[in-house]
Amino acid sequence: MSNYTFEVANPVVIAVRAKEPSDFKFEIENYQELLKSVARTGSDRIESSEFNAGGHSWVLIMYPNGNKRENGSGNVSLYLKLVNKPAGGGAVFASFKFFLFDKARETYITINDAKERRFDAAHLEWGIARALSVAAFNDERNGLLMNNSCTLGAEVYVIKNTFTVARLSLVEKETHRTFNWPVYDFSKLRSDTYSESFPVEGRSWKLRLYPKGNRTGQGKYLSLYLYLEDLADLTGGRKLYVECTLSIKDQISGNDHKQTVGFWFDFNNDNRGFDMFLPLAELNTKGYKHDDALFIEANLNEMFILQEIN
Repeated sequence: MSNYTFEVANPVVIAVRAKEPSDFKFEIENYQELLKSVARTGSDRIESSEFNAGGHSWVLIMYPNGNKRENGSGNVSLYLKLVNKPAGGGAVFASFKFFLFDKARETYITINDAKERRFDAAHLEWGIARALSVAAFNDERNGLLMNNSCTLGAEVYVIKNTFTVARLSLVEKETHRTFNWPVYDFSKLRSDTYSESFPVEGRSWKLRLYPKGNRTGQGKYLSLYLYLEDLADLTGGRKLYVECTLSIKDQISGNDHKQTVGFWFDFNNDNRGFDMFLPLAELNTKGYKHDDALFIEANLNEMFILQEIN
């Protein structure tokens, strides 16, 4: 700003650019005569016509001799007014930038306070009480007021509430969450097998057992998985988190083999479990298999639902 005869103190930000304002230009002719007319009516401000920006109607307001209610005396004050009150006690959040056209250099001085403002029923106007001094505005060396005319402008940046809120909530315990599955004639199983369906908190579940292992557990481990059968409501980012304990009972010593883990279920993921749940070598050396039977238990300890909130 060294080419001008004024400076603007923080927190106001001042800059120069060639591009005209993208939202609104306000050309004022016969400026001095207008000031006298405004003074005769007892007013202290000049209002523009309405303009649209960010889906809302606004008015640009100029206080030629300052907004005295906000300590702007001796300065040109610039304000932005939201025309319509937000419905239902709401608010419009926006930042804005004011423009002053320098006719001598054919550039625009931009002034803003670099803050987001809340426009609501209690506060429809926001602006800068001390944008620049009246003396600086009237000084023709600055090119802002020439041939008794000036041009103001504004850009308004409305912050849209387009964010998404997701809520993770505990599913209250309303049903029994433990399922016991006896697997008889274990040695006769040649491939994977499913348990019967069992209900927990309004959903249908199954267990799936691979007696010879699956994927990374193939040939060395017993693999065990929990399946969720109904996924219709788990769409659009909606997910179900389950803390689950899967067990194989030790029928001799009572030292059951257990694994507890948290699983996420969604529309594209209907099963979770363990490729390497239990080494096959341990089936015969411990009491997990007795009379060619296994007893498997699933306990769905805790459940949380993740969903978007409109």
